[in-house]
Amino acid sequence: MNILAIISRDLEKGSTKYRIVQYLDFLRSKGINVEFVKRKSIDASVIKRSAQVDLVFNQKCLFRYSLAGKLIAASRRTLFDFDDAIYTRPGKPDSLVTRIRVRRRLHLWLRRSDIVTTSNHFLARYARQYSDSVEIIPMALDLETWKPLKKSFDDNITIGWTGAPVNIPLIESLDPVLTFLLEKFPFLKLAVFSGQKPKLNCPFEYHPFRPGYEPAFVQNLDIGLLPLIDEEHSRGKSPIKAIQYLACGVPVAGNVTGATAEILNDKNSIAVSTEEEWLHALEKLVNNRELAKFMGRAGRKHVEENHNLKSVAKRLLSVLTGN
Repeated sequence: MNILAIISRDLEKGSTKYRIVQYLDFLRSKGINVEFVKRKSIDASVIKRSAQVDLVFNQKCLFRYSLAGKLIAASRRTLFDFDDAIYTRPGKPDSLVTRIRVRRRLHLWLRRSDIVTTSNHFLARYARQYSDSVEIIPMALDLETWKPLKKSFDDNITIGWTGAPVNIPLIESLDPVLTFLLEKFPFLKLAVFSGQKPKLNCPFEYHPFRPGYEPAFVQNLDIGLLPLIDEEHSRGKSPIKAIQYLACGVPVAGNVTGATAEILNDKNSIAVSTEEEWLHALEKLVNNRELAKFMGRAGRKHVEENHNLKSVAKRLLSVLTGN
């Protein structure tokens, strides 16, 4: 079986990596070959190629309506995958004209694709307004790599955050809370793993992003931070960092909104919404190490049951092959 995958940038982009690239070895072992084409490279030759492969896999790429229509029409079978609320955007809304154009392009793919895959029930509900063939393929991790680190619990506690540069404002929004806690608890330290160094008034360890080093960073945390903004775009996310924390047995304090509630619950995390609740949640996890360890174990179990790469890969295979 041959698949043509349409992606927006390189193979290391988060969505591309976790929605298709991490499954390549498994798919090859099943006789499935995946070739990639970037959205900006789509032309008549790509449309011709789409007629030759068994499946066109579009990883949430929206482009000119007429070009998309030709590609879909030429394809034997199409799959549209999206793991974000791409019908909206974070922060200030686009202009009305842009919103109409984006949704028109999205709805074309939802209506005309043979199958639509999403990462959670929140997005699936949206997709089912336009498609009768929607499958949920949850975000997943290789649990041989993302696993708890055997360590002794001592008086030193590390709280941490990992995220892309575009999300730096989220960790910066916690500056007052983190500053207060680090002053109150001398044994507490903060660590950040990102491609950009945040601007914080409190002391912290900055770990510049390096491919392949993220699991080791998360494994050394005692508490994971998940600040989110409660808006439509965030509600559609299945935050991979939340799954990474839990997979490594790290309890989470964070904003639980929309699809995040499909990952975080009161057994593996503490939900917060205000600055006061952030303070209370983090102090509770710092002061009660048994609770933190219990939540970490519950988080690992949740990921094993719902976000294990091995089991999710089988679900993806079934969807791709139609069996």
